[in-house]
Amino acid sequence: MAFDPNLLQPSDSVVLDLGYGRIPITTSEWFHRLQKRYPHIRMIGVERDAERVQAAESMAQEGLCFRLGDFQLPLQTGERVRLLRALNVLRQYEEGQAAQAHAQLIAQMDPGGLLVEGTCDPPGRTMVVSLLRCNQGDVKSEGVLFATSFNQPFEPRAFQAVLPKHLIHQVVQGHPIYEFFEAWDRSAKISRGHAQFGNRQHFVAAAEELATRVDGLVLRRSWLRNGWLVWTGAPYS
Repeated sequence: MAFDPNLLQPSDSVVLDLGYGRIPITTSEWFHRLQKRYPHIRMIGVERDAERVQAAESMAQEGLCFRLGDFQLPLQTGERVRLLRALNVLRQYEEGQAAQAHAQLIAQMDPGGLLVEGTCDPPGRTMVVSLLRCNQGDVKSEGVLFATSFNQPFEPRAFQAVLPKHLIHQVVQGHPIYEFFEAWDRSAKISRGHAQFGNRQHFVAAAEELATRVDGLVLRRSWLRNGWLVWTGAPYS
């Protein structure tokens, strides 16, 4: 958890993967990655489809289980959710419904817990997620994370198609997210010469150029080289 190294330190930390899909392969992979750093971690995969939950039982093991549920989390007594991932869950919902889902989920999390909600493209190469903190039961936005795998040439507009629900309809003139992409486009064109050294170098150079035009960018070099750009100034309403 590079974004918040202390998030999963409490020994009773529970991580939820909400809406893991037909087969919980990514849930299992995520669990094993986290377990290397946090041996005490417990993860719960949650699906609203009973057949998917039953099929996932073959992948259950100590520390990893699967339960039937939805936005009303299937928690047991004493379970404190510190991290909740909801990827590709709210794509079909209306904008207002997404905000309501955020509030409902955050209200069930441990104070200080983090909700990571957003969308990725089908191959998993491009992703945008909202970073939402549980602030005494209320939603507190800490920005948006743009992530790329560098498997294709860097183009800022590739992220537009996978924006979280509360932003995807706001990419119109006069809105901050529109101005953000306009600035990112300009920055990518200015730094295009770096593409000859690779997609990673172009992404990093464009982010550094973008920071001269947009406030609230996190330019941690290790994050950029991993394909992560965090914008703490992203709008949330």
